[in-house]
Amino acid sequence: MPKVLLSDFKMKSLKAADKGKRYDVMDSDVRGFGVRVNDKCERVFIFYSRFPGSPAPQRRSIGEYPAMTLEQARKKASAWRDLIKNGIDPKEQEEEARQKAEADKREKDKGAAERRARQFERVLVRFIRARKRDGIRKWREDRNDFKRECLPVWRGKDVGAIRNPDIMAVLEKINDRGATRQALNMAQKIGTFFNWCVDDELIDASPFRAKKVRTAIGEKSSRKRVLTDTEIRTLWKVTDGTAKGVGAVEAAVYRLLLLTGQRLNDIARASWSEIDLEKKVLTIPAARFKSDRDHAVPLTDDAVEIIKGLPRFGKKNDSWLCSLDGEKPVTIGHKVKLRVVAAMLAAMREGDPEAQLPAWVNHDIRRTVRTRLSELDVMDEVAEAVIGHVPTALVRTYNQSERLKVKRDALARWEGALNAIVGRKQADNVISLTGRAS
Repeated sequence: MPKVLLSDFKMKSLKAADKGKRYDVMDSDVRGFGVRVNDKCERVFIFYSRFPGSPAPQRRSIGEYPAMTLEQARKKASAWRDLIKNGIDPKEQEEEARQKAEADKREKDKGAAERRARQFERVLVRFIRARKRDGIRKWREDRNDFKRECLPVWRGKDVGAIRNPDIMAVLEKINDRGATRQALNMAQKIGTFFNWCVDDELIDASPFRAKKVRTAIGEKSSRKRVLTDTEIRTLWKVTDGTAKGVGAVEAAVYRLLLLTGQRLNDIARASWSEIDLEKKVLTIPAARFKSDRDHAVPLTDDAVEIIKGLPRFGKKNDSWLCSLDGEKPVTIGHKVKLRVVAAMLAAMREGDPEAQLPAWVNHDIRRTVRTRLSELDVMDEVAEAVIGHVPTALVRTYNQSERLKVKRDALARWEGALNAIVGRKQADNVISLTGRAS
């Protein structure tokens, strides 16, 4: 094998070997180092030596030119010679180095994956999924509240790095906009979230401190708000389907709440399959109700007429009772409630420019119905059954009766009282749904 002082000029001037052949050119500077050229003029740096553990000299590839420069190849050949002198096989050392690099990369990737898995937004997804799996009725509300209040602030943050000051900053921001009760509700949800993180062994201890919430914001008190006759009358008026900003389907939901005293989503998320118009009953299934049993709600004549006026879209998925498009149930959120309140205040000020409307929430309608039932001398046991309050475990076990007759009588009595409040002798609450889909 010829020996020459390899240079970049020499490397570039090497000619291709004859077809099917190859030849080696050894470097005169570094012993055992050279280049092999094939019939395609591909040039590969080689190193020829007796490697540790090998009975005879071997030729091994160092790298391909020009991906590896001549200078890099010479340095590598010299390093191999030093290793061989010390009884070390360069191939084994390179394999160990490769394995170590791969292990380091795997560890780095694993660490990055674990860090991503601990990011608030990813943990939140798992938390909400667990809530849904466990049958928590308000899992959608929890998801929306966390996405609105916490996600913009804590996105990308390790759940273990969220401290009590971070929590208080979120809660105080809610409280500062005048939503104290909402802040307290959010505090309860955040506490539940971090307790779940502890149970899931993501963190050792919850950063939530109820005492700090009580000190900074206050304590949740039981709501006592019930609507007055004037407010009931006004609410009924602005849900006739013509009030500005209050859609006909949304208006129907509010009237059904007034007539039945049920929870908002028990009406807003009801489906046609839960309605029996012949028997005049809405059956809220256990999976959707707050207890572990179905809840039968007798429908008065006024309620039936409202339901008959709701739009049907003639689609396969036309399952929602109260829907704007047949694809999903209507949402009675904060913006809808604000429009209803604005319409009520405008109607009240038509007769009294100085009229005021104390704050109320949708759930106050339910409390109002329950209160009015008692005022109509409906027995507490029956009134509780009407609005679906969960009886004791013993009663639930031994009394499986839906008590439809007494509940129907109670709601009929309330319907009569409601008619008197709103000033009508007969049912005139059929809401006109303009542009109703067929």
